[in-house]
Amino acid sequence: MGILPASGRFMCTTCRLRPLRSISVKTGRLYYDDPYLLEFDATAVETRSVGGHFGVVLDKTAFYPTSGGQPNDLGTINDVPLIDCIEDEPTGALIHVLQDTIDAGPVHCRIDAGRRADHMQQHSGQHVLSQAFVELFDWPTVSFHLGAVNCTIDLAADGVSREQAEKAEDLANRVIRDNRGVFVRYVAEENIVEAGLRKATERAGKIRVIDIEGYDRSACGGTHVRTTGEIGGILITGLERAKKQTRVQFICGDRVIRYARMANHALEAISQTISAPPLESAAAVRNLWEEHQQLRKQIEQLESQLIDYEAAQFPVNNGLAVASFKNRGIDKLKMLASRICSRPGTIALLADEGDQLRVVFARSADSKVDVAALLKQTVERFGGRGGGRSNLAQGGGLTGSAAEVLQFAQDRCTGGSGM
Repeated sequence: MGILPASGRFMCTTCRLRPLRSISVKTGRLYYDDPYLLEFDATAVETRSVGGHFGVVLDKTAFYPTSGGQPNDLGTINDVPLIDCIEDEPTGALIHVLQDTIDAGPVHCRIDAGRRADHMQQHSGQHVLSQAFVELFDWPTVSFHLGAVNCTIDLAADGVSREQAEKAEDLANRVIRDNRGVFVRYVAEENIVEAGLRKATERAGKIRVIDIEGYDRSACGGTHVRTTGEIGGILITGLERAKKQTRVQFICGDRVIRYARMANHALEAISQTISAPPLESAAAVRNLWEEHQQLRKQIEQLESQLIDYEAAQFPVNNGLAVASFKNRGIDKLKMLASRICSRPGTIALLADEGDQLRVVFARSADSKVDVAALLKQTVERFGGRGGGRSNLAQGGGLTGSAAEVLQFAQDRCTGGSGM
């Protein structure tokens, strides 16, 4: 860690860092009482190398560090971009990680206003939504994550239906429309039980509580709006069940507007493509999909009939059916080989030259040739990999031409080498 020298310039002693506990300053957190503070002055007091970057400790800060599911703020210190803000929990110091070094002493700081406002909307919205699930269904929130695109809460619920999610969403949006006050309160540890928190806290000392008027109280160190109306709105965008919990994906505020705009553009494009009104597009797409599935089955049936005809006409010389194809596909190749080998005393050696050379070897039920062993010899000679059973095997990634590979396999069959 670097300490301010008499020269007033930071000296980063990366090669001989002291333990973090040597940080001597507990950073004052301005965002606790004024999350709307976006520009402030402070004093740079200590430094540290963090992952090869320059880190600085201020005597006070309005930059929020990554904590409690909420990402850190961004901005500048003396016009140098901030790339991270991390907390040293033992000391209470916040380390501001910068793109470049700065001078010691007084610093001027600016917070990315858009990012801060977005995080305030998402975090306050999470409190509102979590309480809605508790109030309606008694499902507590186990964890929270504020992402760059989506936010999630994990509920202690084995399953959440779309109808239940929409009921919670409706309640949350009513609370937002009520424009209730959101207050920061500090409660002594010995009085925390009487505070009526939604979720018990393990924090000690003076505990910061976010109080949504007449609705929710939660211990929290994050940045929040002054009134629920500033959240703007909540939209649940997905539900995922995992390990006896349900992950609820949601967005708030300006993110809802952006999502609605993108969804509307997508819906308009689909509507124009299938020539159906936007609100009828889902049913129209469902009908198209069902038609597609039916046509796919018909195509598969016709392809199967065609392969039956092809197999019946396929030339077999001395019990061997040998051929190579271009981009036939391994599944169709296996089907053709199996149908060819419905004839007694037949071995099929087929190759497909697509993105890589693939082979399929098959034999009829009365043949004693082990095509898996034949494939193993072929792979040993031409590389690649594969496997199968004694009556049907496949391989891919072979080197050389299809003609060379098939000739090798054919020679082994006619010569009986290893068969």
